[in-house]
Amino acid sequence: MGELQGKVAIVTGSTRGLGRAIAERFAAEGASVVVHGRGVSDCSRVAEALPRAVACAGDIARAGVADRLVSTAIETFGGVDIVVNNAGAAIDNFITGVTEERWDVSLAVNLTGPFYVLRAATREMKRRGGGAMLNVISWAGERGNVGQIAYSAAKAGLHAVTLSAAKELGKFGIRVNSLSPAVPTDMTAVMDERLRRAAASRRPLKVDGTATDVADAALFLCSDRARFVTGDTLHVDGGLHLN
Repeated sequence: MGELQGKVAIVTGSTRGLGRAIAERFAAEGASVVVHGRGVSDCSRVAEALPRAVACAGDIARAGVADRLVSTAIETFGGVDIVVNNAGAAIDNFITGVTEERWDVSLAVNLTGPFYVLRAATREMKRRGGGAMLNVISWAGERGNVGQIAYSAAKAGLHAVTLSAAKELGKFGIRVNSLSPAVPTDMTAVMDERLRRAAASRRPLKVDGTATDVADAALFLCSDRARFVTGDTLHVDGGLHLN
């Protein structure tokens, strides 16, 4: 019996990187998983590789996609117990290079979309008497970062969503937490190399974390072991947030 046996989890952005690692770990612990990503073929490929999974593709920032994720979970597995808001995009540029379009897209993908998912899942979790929600934020949203003003603003907003939702939903047995990772991913690979090296040099632990480290942390926060934890942030970043 796994830690998530009988649970139903939605993991956004789970066709690659951290999201896929989380989806795979949840499935290994007994959860049924709704796999989400932009592309239908990518979603189907990942879902087919998991023991109990269904694919649901779409742009998370578009109205209606969040409702479809939740309805897919209900129709396929009977409900929703866990939501991991992992989908995001780092659209980097310095302040003068952030166009109106870049700003709008960053907030839509990294803040508005996750809020839509949280809102849609709340209705079902209240009906079921509880659940666990996890918003993947970033140290850039907590500390700011050169060249990431739009991304930092969106992730800071998402953490504020975590805090407000934790206060509002606790009485319904719904826990809401933030996970702040800093490990090598496809997203960080497109960052400016100088910025990446500078961040690594400030990290107290001089080893690289992995997607497995992040998946382990997500499992803890979404499992019954964290039943008394809400409104908190777990950093999986080798101590980077201490700077």
